[in-house]
Amino acid sequence: MKKIILIVTILFSTILIAQENYKYIIIPSQFPFFKEVDKYNLNSLTKSFFETEGFTAFFDSSDLPTEVSKNRCLALYVHAVENNSMFMTRITVVVKDCKNNVLITSDEGSTREKDYDKAYNQAMRAALSSLKGKLKFKPESEFIENEGKSLPKKPSVLDSLIPAPKEIIEGNKNLLFALPTEYGFKLVNATPSVIFELQKTSITDLFLAERGMMDNGIFYKKEDIWYYEYYNKEKLVIEKVEVKF
Repeated sequence: MKKIILIVTILFSTILIAQENYKYIIIPSQFPFFKEVDKYNLNSLTKSFFETEGFTAFFDSSDLPTEVSKNRCLALYVHAVENNSMFMTRITVVVKDCKNNVLITSDEGSTREKDYDKAYNQAMRAALSSLKGKLKFKPESEFIENEGKSLPKKPSVLDSLIPAPKEIIEGNKNLLFALPTEYGFKLVNATPSVIFELQKTSITDLFLAERGMMDNGIFYKKEDIWYYEYYNKEKLVIEKVEVKF
Protein backbone atom coordinates (compact mmCIF):
# COMPACT_ATOMS: atom_id res chain seq x y z
CA MET A 1 0.00 0.00 0.00
CA LYS A 2 2.92 2.35 0.71
CA LYS A 3 4.07 2.03 -2.91
CA ILE A 4 0.58 2.84 -4.21
CA ILE A 5 0.39 5.92 -1.97
CA LEU A 6 3.84 7.00 -3.18
CA ILE A 7 2.86 6.62 -6.83
CA VAL A 8 -0.35 8.57 -6.35
CA THR A 9 1.53 11.31 -4.46
CA ILE A 10 4.06 11.64 -7.28
CA LEU A 11 1.32 11.76 -9.88
CA PHE A 12 -0.63 14.45 -8.06
CA SER A 13 2.53 16.52 -7.83
CA THR A 14 2.52 16.71 -11.64
CA ILE A 15 -0.89 18.34 -12.01
CA LEU A 16 0.74 21.66 -12.81
CA ILE A 17 2.08 20.20 -16.04
CA ALA A 18 0.20 21.78 -18.96
CA GLN A 19 -2.90 19.87 -19.99
CA GLU A 20 -4.24 19.96 -23.55
CA ASN A 21 -7.87 20.39 -22.60
CA TYR A 22 -10.68 20.62 -25.12
CA LYS A 23 -11.32 24.17 -26.30
CA TYR A 24 -14.40 23.75 -28.50
CA ILE A 25 -17.85 22.35 -27.79
CA ILE A 26 -20.72 21.87 -30.22
CA ILE A 27 -24.32 22.47 -29.09
CA PRO A 28 -27.33 21.19 -31.10
CA SER A 29 -29.47 24.05 -32.39
CA GLN A 30 -32.49 21.79 -31.90
CA PHE A 31 -32.93 19.02 -29.33
CA PRO A 32 -34.42 15.76 -30.69
CA PHE A 33 -37.47 15.89 -28.41
CA PHE A 34 -38.62 19.20 -29.96
CA LYS A 35 -39.76 20.14 -33.47
CA GLU A 36 -38.46 23.71 -33.26
CA VAL A 37 -35.01 25.26 -33.22
CA ASP A 38 -34.00 26.62 -29.79
CA LYS A 39 -37.39 25.75 -28.27
CA TYR A 40 -37.90 27.65 -24.99
CA ASN A 41 -34.37 29.10 -25.54
CA LEU A 42 -32.92 25.86 -24.12
CA ASN A 43 -30.20 25.60 -26.75
CA SER A 44 -29.10 29.19 -26.17
CA LEU A 45 -29.14 28.54 -22.42
CA THR A 46 -26.94 25.46 -22.92
CA LYS A 47 -24.50 27.35 -25.14
CA SER A 48 -24.24 30.17 -22.61
CA PHE A 49 -23.52 27.71 -19.78
CA PHE A 50 -20.62 26.06 -21.58
CA GLU A 51 -19.18 29.44 -22.50
CA THR A 52 -19.14 30.39 -18.82
CA GLU A 53 -17.24 27.12 -18.24
CA GLY A 54 -14.48 28.35 -20.54
CA PHE A 55 -15.37 26.67 -23.84
CA THR A 56 -15.67 28.26 -27.27
CA ALA A 57 -19.18 27.06 -28.08
CA PHE A 58 -20.91 26.76 -31.45
CA PHE A 59 -24.30 25.56 -32.59
CA ASP A 60 -24.10 22.57 -34.93
CA SER A 61 -25.78 24.71 -37.60
CA SER A 62 -23.05 27.38 -37.44
CA ASP A 63 -19.87 27.70 -39.46
CA LEU A 64 -17.10 26.04 -37.46
CA PRO A 65 -13.45 27.12 -37.21
CA THR A 66 -11.28 25.61 -39.93
CA GLU A 67 -9.34 23.44 -37.47
CA VAL A 68 -12.56 21.90 -36.14
CA SER A 69 -13.96 21.38 -39.65
CA LYS A 70 -10.81 19.47 -40.56
CA ASN A 71 -10.65 17.50 -37.32
CA ARG A 72 -13.94 17.16 -35.43
CA CYS A 73 -12.12 15.34 -32.62
CA LEU A 74 -10.91 18.72 -31.39
CA ALA A 75 -14.42 19.39 -30.07
CA LEU A 76 -16.86 17.93 -27.56
CA TYR A 77 -20.52 17.35 -28.36
CA VAL A 78 -23.56 18.02 -26.18
CA HIS A 79 -26.66 15.82 -26.11
CA ALA A 80 -29.84 16.19 -24.06
CA VAL A 81 -32.19 13.38 -23.05
CA GLU A 82 -35.80 13.94 -22.05
CA ASN A 83 -37.45 11.48 -19.64
CA ASN A 84 -40.76 13.11 -18.80
CA SER A 85 -43.61 11.54 -16.86
CA MET A 86 -47.21 12.71 -16.50
CA PHE A 87 -46.38 15.19 -13.74
CA MET A 88 -42.61 15.68 -14.07
CA THR A 89 -40.30 17.31 -16.61
CA ARG A 90 -36.93 15.57 -16.60
CA ILE A 91 -33.78 16.38 -18.61
CA THR A 92 -30.28 14.91 -18.54
CA VAL A 93 -27.29 16.43 -20.36
CA VAL A 94 -24.59 14.18 -21.80
CA VAL A 95 -21.18 15.28 -23.11
CA LYS A 96 -19.48 13.02 -25.66
CA ASP A 97 -16.31 13.05 -27.73
CA CYS A 98 -16.09 12.67 -31.51
CA LYS A 99 -16.16 8.86 -31.19
CA ASN A 100 -19.46 9.00 -29.33
CA ASN A 101 -17.80 8.03 -26.03
CA VAL A 102 -19.67 9.42 -23.02
CA LEU A 103 -17.31 11.62 -21.01
CA ILE A 104 -19.76 12.87 -18.41
CA THR A 105 -23.47 12.69 -17.66
CA SER A 106 -25.27 15.37 -15.66
CA ASP A 107 -27.61 14.79 -12.77
CA GLU A 108 -31.21 14.59 -13.91
CA GLY A 109 -32.83 18.01 -13.72
CA SER A 110 -36.50 17.69 -12.79
CA THR A 111 -39.48 19.83 -11.83
CA ARG A 112 -43.24 19.57 -11.28
CA GLU A 113 -43.83 23.03 -12.78
CA LYS A 114 -46.87 22.87 -15.10
CA ASP A 115 -45.92 25.76 -17.39
CA TYR A 116 -43.80 24.16 -20.14
CA ASP A 117 -41.55 27.18 -20.70
CA LYS A 118 -40.69 27.45 -17.01
CA ALA A 119 -40.51 23.67 -16.53
CA TYR A 120 -38.01 23.01 -19.30
CA ASN A 121 -35.85 25.94 -18.26
CA GLN A 122 -35.81 24.84 -14.62
CA ALA A 123 -34.98 21.23 -15.52
CA MET A 124 -32.24 22.24 -17.95
CA ARG A 125 -30.66 24.69 -15.52
CA ALA A 126 -30.59 22.04 -12.79
CA ALA A 127 -28.97 19.49 -15.11
CA LEU A 128 -26.35 21.97 -16.36
CA SER A 129 -25.56 23.22 -12.85
CA SER A 130 -24.55 19.70 -11.82
CA LEU A 131 -21.78 19.85 -14.45
CA LYS A 132 -20.28 23.09 -13.19
CA GLY A 133 -16.54 22.78 -12.62
CA LYS A 134 -16.40 19.18 -13.89
CA LEU A 135 -15.67 19.74 -17.57
CA LYS A 136 -11.90 19.60 -17.90
CA PHE A 137 -11.17 16.79 -20.35
CA LYS A 138 -8.00 16.02 -22.27
CA PRO A 139 -8.45 15.02 -25.93
CA GLU A 140 -7.91 11.31 -26.51
CA SER A 141 -7.46 11.63 -30.29
CA GLU A 142 -4.42 9.78 -31.56
CA PHE A 143 -3.58 12.74 -33.78
CA ILE A 144 -4.06 16.48 -33.44
CA GLU A 145 -4.34 18.60 -36.56
CA ASN A 146 -1.84 21.44 -36.69
CA GLU A 147 -1.74 23.62 -39.77
CA GLY A 148 -2.86 20.75 -41.94
CA LYS A 149 -0.35 18.25 -40.54
CA SER A 150 -1.14 15.28 -38.29
CA LEU A 151 1.03 15.14 -35.20
CA PRO A 152 1.08 12.26 -32.71
CA LYS A 153 -0.36 13.14 -29.33
CA LYS A 154 2.06 13.66 -26.47
CA PRO A 155 2.81 10.64 -24.24
CA SER A 156 0.71 10.30 -21.10
CA VAL A 157 2.26 11.46 -17.84
CA LEU A 158 1.78 7.88 -16.64
CA ASP A 159 4.10 6.50 -19.33
CA SER A 160 7.13 8.13 -17.74
CA LEU A 161 6.13 7.85 -14.07
CA ILE A 162 4.96 4.24 -13.90
CA PRO A 163 7.57 1.65 -14.94
CA ALA A 164 6.63 -1.22 -17.22
CA PRO A 165 4.94 -3.94 -15.12
CA LYS A 166 7.15 -7.00 -14.66
CA GLU A 167 4.83 -9.60 -13.19
CA ILE A 168 1.28 -9.34 -14.49
CA ILE A 169 -1.75 -11.47 -13.74
CA GLU A 170 -4.29 -11.72 -16.53
CA GLY A 171 -7.01 -10.67 -14.07
CA ASN A 172 -10.49 -10.23 -15.53
CA LYS A 173 -10.48 -11.90 -18.96
CA ASN A 174 -14.06 -10.88 -19.70
CA LEU A 175 -14.62 -7.49 -21.28
CA LEU A 176 -15.92 -4.92 -18.80
CA PHE A 177 -17.95 -1.86 -19.70
CA ALA A 178 -17.57 1.59 -18.13
CA LEU A 179 -20.71 3.36 -16.91
CA PRO A 180 -20.22 7.05 -15.94
CA THR A 181 -20.99 8.07 -12.37
CA GLU A 182 -20.80 11.42 -10.59
CA TYR A 183 -17.22 10.78 -9.45
CA GLY A 184 -15.87 8.41 -12.10
CA PHE A 185 -17.07 5.08 -13.48
CA LYS A 186 -18.52 1.72 -12.56
CA LEU A 187 -17.05 -1.18 -14.51
CA VAL A 188 -19.64 -3.88 -15.12
CA ASN A 189 -19.63 -7.24 -16.86
CA ALA A 190 -22.26 -8.60 -19.25
CA THR A 191 -24.56 -9.80 -16.43
CA PRO A 192 -24.39 -6.86 -15.53
CA SER A 193 -22.63 -6.94 -12.16
CA VAL A 194 -20.41 -4.17 -10.81
CA ILE A 195 -16.80 -5.40 -10.71
CA PHE A 196 -14.91 -2.15 -10.06
CA GLU A 197 -15.81 1.31 -8.83
CA LEU A 198 -13.44 4.01 -10.07
CA GLN A 199 -12.95 7.53 -8.77
CA LYS A 200 -11.35 10.19 -10.95
CA THR A 201 -8.09 11.90 -10.04
CA SER A 202 -6.50 15.02 -11.52
CA ILE A 203 -4.42 12.79 -13.80
CA THR A 204 -5.84 11.52 -17.08
CA ASP A 205 -6.17 7.71 -17.18
CA LEU A 206 -5.51 7.27 -13.44
CA PHE A 207 -8.31 6.27 -11.05
CA LEU A 208 -8.60 5.25 -7.42
CA ALA A 209 -10.25 1.83 -7.54
CA GLU A 210 -12.29 -0.47 -5.33
CA ARG A 211 -13.20 -4.07 -6.17
CA GLY A 212 -16.17 -4.89 -3.97
CA MET A 213 -15.09 -5.84 -0.47
CA MET A 214 -11.98 -7.57 -1.81
CA ASP A 215 -9.36 -4.85 -2.20
CA ASN A 216 -8.58 -1.34 -3.35
CA GLY A 217 -5.73 0.23 -5.30
CA ILE A 218 -5.16 2.21 -8.49
CA PHE A 219 -6.50 1.65 -12.01
CA TYR A 220 -4.50 3.12 -14.86
CA LYS A 221 -3.74 2.91 -18.57
CA LYS A 222 -0.20 2.50 -19.89
CA GLU A 223 0.57 1.99 -23.56
CA ASP A 224 -3.15 1.47 -24.28
CA ILE A 225 -3.48 -1.35 -21.71
CA TRP A 226 -5.47 -1.00 -18.49
CA TYR A 227 -3.98 -2.28 -15.22
CA TYR A 228 -5.32 -2.72 -11.69
CA GLU A 229 -2.58 -2.46 -9.06
CA TYR A 230 -3.13 -3.32 -5.40
CA TYR A 231 -1.59 -5.06 -2.39
CA ASN A 232 -2.57 -8.54 -1.23
CA LYS A 233 -0.99 -9.68 2.04
CA GLU A 234 1.83 -7.13 1.61
CA LYS A 235 2.54 -8.38 -1.92
CA LEU A 236 2.07 -6.01 -4.85
CA VAL A 237 -0.28 -7.47 -7.45
CA ILE A 238 -0.74 -6.08 -10.97
CA GLU A 239 -3.65 -7.31 -13.05
CA LYS A 240 -4.37 -6.63 -16.69
CA VAL A 241 -8.04 -5.71 -17.23
CA GLU A 242 -10.02 -5.57 -20.46
CA VAL A 243 -12.38 -2.59 -20.36
CA LYS A 244 -14.28 -0.52 -22.89
CA PHE A 245 -14.85 3.15 -21.99
